[in-house]
Amino acid sequence: MDAVKWEAASHWITKSQLPPDAKPLAFILYADKTRLSSFGTVKGYPVVVGYIVGWLPIVNFKNSVWHESFARITSSLVSKSKTGQWYSCLDSINRWFFLCVLILSADYEEQCIMSLTRGIMSLWPCPICLEKDSYEEQEEVLKQYGLRDIINSLWAIRYSDVHRALSHD
Repeated sequence: MDAVKWEAASHWITKSQLPPDAKPLAFILYADKTRLSSFGTVKGYPVVVGYIVGWLPIVNFKNSVWHESFARITSSLVSKSKTGQWYSCLDSINRWFFLCVLILSADYEEQCIMSLTRGIMSLWPCPICLEKDSYEEQEEVLKQYGLRDIINSLWAIRYSDVHRALSHD
């Protein structure tokens, strides 16, 4: 499926889940690590939504830090994804918008962090919901499927599916 058809299908799926007369306000997030200093010694992830809205740290093997940081950036938007926001548009018509993340544009490395998959070193890099009784059992099963047991900050944004939103940058 080409990108335009995929985006249209994804948009339609989101729209069909909203209350009647509500409209999706779809965001496209871009993340790719870059240098933060002219000497190139400090790096970070700029989070771009039209312009830079925040910086996420690069912490090796600390996906929980990335998601905690991203949750702070999106915290003011989460309620808008659940209850919506009335907005008077330029045509003077009030519309009820629900925020959603339509596309997460990133390299594979950043996609693994966003989706909490273990990447190319895992046996099954696509996500599957699994449950076990103890933490050790959970971790072992999740590891077999290439998943990490961390709360994904993107789950808080209603009408958004992190795995469907992943896209090449």
